Amino acid sequence: MKVKYEIVKTKATPFGGLYVVTELLAQLSFHRLFDSTFKKLRKVRQYAPSQNIALLMAMIIEGGERLSDIERFSCDQTVCELFDMPSVPTDTSLRDDMQLIGQQNTARAELLLRLNEELFDKLNTRSITVDIDGTALPVDGRQEGAKKGYCPTEQGSRCFQSIKAVCDTTETVIAEKTMSGDSHCANGIIDFIKPWLDRLSNKMDHIKLRLDTGFYSDALMRVLESYPNVTYEIGVPQHKWLQDKVRRLNYRSYYRSSRQYASWAYGEGLNGAFRYYYVERSNKQPGAQFELFDPDHYSYRVVISNVERRPNVIFASYNKRARVEKHIEELKNQYALGKLVSGCFDITKALCWLSHLTFTIIGILRSIAFRRKTKRYRLKRLRFILFSAAGWFVEHARQRIFKIGVARVGPYQFDALMQRIWAR
Repeated sequence: MKVKYEIVKTKATPFGGLYVVTELLAQLSFHRLFDSTFKKLRKVRQYAPSQNIALLMAMIIEGGERLSDIERFSCDQTVCELFDMPSVPTDTSLRDDMQLIGQQNTARAELLLRLNEELFDKLNTRSITVDIDGTALPVDGRQEGAKKGYCPTEQGSRCFQSIKAVCDTTETVIAEKTMSGDSHCANGIIDFIKPWLDRLSNKMDHIKLRLDTGFYSDALMRVLESYPNVTYEIGVPQHKWLQDKVRRLNYRSYYRSSRQYASWAYGEGLNGAFRYYYVERSNKQPGAQFELFDPDHYSYRVVISNVERRPNVIFASYNKRARVEKHIEELKNQYALGKLVSGCFDITKALCWLSHLTFTIIGILRSIAFRRKTKRYRLKRLRFILFSAAGWFVEHARQRIFKIGVARVGPYQFDALMQRIWAR
């Protein structure tokens, strides 16, 4: 039996869950932070730059992947009212703002860092672990800055290189940078790390950094060793001298594990400090291809650190760096990283920053407001559980009230969530 339908105009929105985001931004004083960071970005006409950024984040949260997707809100006046905007700006107006933001590298980095500092203060966080990694963003076309470089997913494609420092403790992005496709991810790594490390090292008891073999360098380790409360775990490329070294070591296993471990130390660090090399040896998988004159049937991994621990403990910690790969995958698939691009490189840098900013806002929301199993929910799940809810404004007793249907969350859980957001 067919069910008849009728299309009607209504002031309700299917994106009522964005109310949670607007309240979080208000508690973070996001617009004030933005204005104080970017100063006078431009003259405020109908829309302030911070309002445009907030609405663009809402678009990404609800699944938008192109700047033109902002027009989907044009017939949804309730979303505009939630973000205190008279109407939806055109994508050309947004591009003008993004170009101005893309030209201010320092201000973009400062806003991300200040949001993280606000979160650390609220949670009274005194120790963090930061994973640093890079990824290629392949694109179709000839966008400015998109060049052929290291792009494992699409060999020979033009791409951008995106590097990010993700706090594993809070699942927020502390810093990010977008480079042309022919740049190595380790280019300028010291300049990338030092500004936020200088700030956070004065506020934290301990900071641990984890990096893969692409970032291995003596210069970087000497910089990290200059901080008394910073430790690092960095993958070591297997050069010829190292391959010979690891085959001559004596190995032992822990807790009946099939993997075996060894370690040694050299006093080659800053001011003669020791650097500890840790090796993990495991049997090659059955069916794996061997070299013609392969001296043994083991595969090796080497990690260098400035702290002395048991090798299995170091590798248990370093293996958790794999979580940053999941964050990168989520950024690409759920936060439109690499999909929001432009022919202008400044706009592309701002759009990539916007994806990381949205990821950070959701990370702050998760850290502050969620508990138990909901704290593990990713954005795809949150769209279904929280953000896709009917909402509308009503006037009652001279008060304006936003009504929201949260059947998939439940009224008690939603009330508790909002109370944690409003708590200072």
